[in-house]
Amino acid sequence: MSTATYPFFQVDVFTDKGYLGNPLAVVVALDPSLPVPTDQQMAQFANWTNLSETTFLLPPTDPSKADYRVRIFTPTCELPFAGHPTLGTCRVFLERIGAALNEPRKIVQECGVGLVELLMSQDGSIAFVAPPLSKTGVVEEDKVLIACQAMRIDRTEVLATQWIVNGPKWFALLLKDSETVLRANRTPTEQSKTIEFGIIGAYPEQQRKNPQDPLFEVRTFPHADTIDEDPVTGSFNAGMAQWLIGAGIAPPSYVASQGTAMGRKGRIVVRRDDTDGSISEKDRKIWVGGHSVICIRGTVQM
Repeated sequence: MSTATYPFFQVDVFTDKGYLGNPLAVVVALDPSLPVPTDQQMAQFANWTNLSETTFLLPPTDPSKADYRVRIFTPTCELPFAGHPTLGTCRVFLERIGAALNEPRKIVQECGVGLVELLMSQDGSIAFVAPPLSKTGVVEEDKVLIACQAMRIDRTEVLATQWIVNGPKWFALLLKDSETVLRANRTPTEQSKTIEFGIIGAYPEQQRKNPQDPLFEVRTFPHADTIDEDPVTGSFNAGMAQWLIGAGIAPPSYVASQGTAMGRKGRIVVRRDDTDGSISEKDRKIWVGGHSVICIRGTVQM
């Protein structure tokens, strides 16, 4: 069986300094003279990288509607959407087309959930519009207790719960503060390996010296993908933003921190678009973004 050589990148997402965010592998298959990798090749390569996600940057199905198409794989399955792969893949796409990274630009990504809008800001950061939630509501008590047991936190430390499914089947637990989030255990139990959840806690006001300081500390546990803890998670933060802003728990714009417990320094910037006052608050777009740094450039044979 013949092999083809594709451009390959490894990107660190939600950080402006390499090796402090969430890594992503990106295989570029935009060249029409090269065969598109098969489903089996994509899944096998993603399993081999053993990163939380690996993406394949492909031509769009309809160039009049999208700039590119992406397929997103974990080591064990394909995802219809995920946040940090969306931002990291867009960063690679912009480099491949030679776009200046200090000029605001709109991009449309095609993926399993449909078309996703992205926006590159003048500072080089990229944000995506939080996709609609396909499931919301209070989380079933048995699942909350499983998560609490895995994290070794008391049920009384959970202030609120919510399903925030937007591709990945996330649910969120709002804990009493950031300190409770940071001291939570990260070792799964047999039961917790079957669920995907995240925890959120607010920082005390006295620790926040300026608007760039994080309002929340976030940790996510995608145990269903054989990963105990994810460094920085865009899809979870997108769903979390829709819940917290919609419920009045969070302001329309804020910064979240993730990865601290793992020695990372992820920063997620959330902003609701309030420019058009005629649109009801619940229908306004929520942008979720951050910086991405390309750490590895090369080729891969498949």
